[in-house]
Amino acid sequence: MSFSNIESAFAAWSEVLGPEHVITDRAALESSATATFLTRQRIPAILRPSTREQVQQCLHVANRFSIPVYPISSGFNWGYGSRVPVEDQCALMDLRRMTRILDFSEDLAYVTVEPGVTQAQLLTFLRERGSRLWLDATGSTPLSSLIGNTMERGFGHTPYGDHFATSCGLEVVMPDGDIVETGFSRFPNAKAGPVYRWGVGPSIDGLFSQSNLGIVTRMTVWLMPAPEYFQAYFFRCDDENGLPALIDALRPL
Repeated sequence: MSFSNIESAFAAWSEVLGPEHVITDRAALESSATATFLTRQRIPAILRPSTREQVQQCLHVANRFSIPVYPISSGFNWGYGSRVPVEDQCALMDLRRMTRILDFSEDLAYVTVEPGVTQAQLLTFLRERGSRLWLDATGSTPLSSLIGNTMERGFGHTPYGDHFATSCGLEVVMPDGDIVETGFSRFPNAKAGPVYRWGVGPSIDGLFSQSNLGIVTRMTVWLMPAPEYFQAYFFRCDDENGLPALIDALRPL
């Protein structure tokens, strides 16, 4: 990556996002390149778009100057690399400013969100409306992104614990800036978009989980009716030889 290329890219990204949202401060870059284990990747810049259109424009700039881009939602992927790109010299695209809740249905139990929407934000949203719906939450921070956790195939602790299986209607910005929508969401005014995952023809949702094939800028999450009672509990097994019997006892649950 040449110095002239990266400087030209900085200038072009600043025109798209405003200079305050193109981060080149050394301390910020080094912090973002830190995980729970040793890393050697270097980050030339952090980009903070707030709209899908800005994401597209940032990718156009990256293509023009041949700079790889690594997207994160909130970057709290603790233990699995945090927000550190998998390759050296990737511009980090931080989507935390994209915080809109785009659609919600109490009757059909779904919510459609952008990548910056966190577990805490959605909890507040549901409580303010007196909703009787629950989000299956991961055990991570309340600031964890719904889209980020789902795209990493995160899990929770209720019957809706397989987060990728309880999502649909992805809007994805491809590396060239084109838009792909999955399921019925690609059809205008499709009422089945947020409630039926498969759409028509092959399903391509899985291509965008645990991959860098595109940047997910919208997703629908299915919510569950609040149960009459919920109890979380923990236990330990002091003798590893007793673990098979313990698993057998828990299996019916």
